[in-house]
Amino acid sequence: PLEPELPVNILLCEKGPVFPGCEGIADKDDLKACFNEQIMKYVSAHVNYPVYAKEYGIQGKVYVNFIIEKNGTISQVNVVRSVDKHLDAEAIRVIRSIPRMEPAKQRGKAVRMTMTMPINFVLN
Repeated sequence: PLEPELPVNILLCEKGPVFPGCEGIADKDDLKACFNEQIMKYVSAHVNYPVYAKEYGIQGKVYVNFIIEKNGTISQVNVVRSVDKHLDAEAIRVIRSIPRMEPAKQRGKAVRMTMTMPINFVLN
């Protein structure tokens, strides 16, 4: 039987994923910094604070785990540390909406990569 391929951790990847806008960066550290900056920018620009959570003053950090597949899409999105079901649902929605990217590579081949990301919901 075919073994399911386990995703690698971002820290163990030879070449991390390339978020749209970070293409052409050769240096591994610069690429990682660009990836982190661009994914955070994307998430903060696309999060819609749930009305219920706003009305009741619910805030906090939701930790979301997901996989960047070999084709650069996002899959298996789940909350690993919850704050509130409304914030959790929004965190899942926004992570699922992340655009396709260049996948992580190991020995020149695309690999599945697991990632955990905090999304901080703060009311001003």
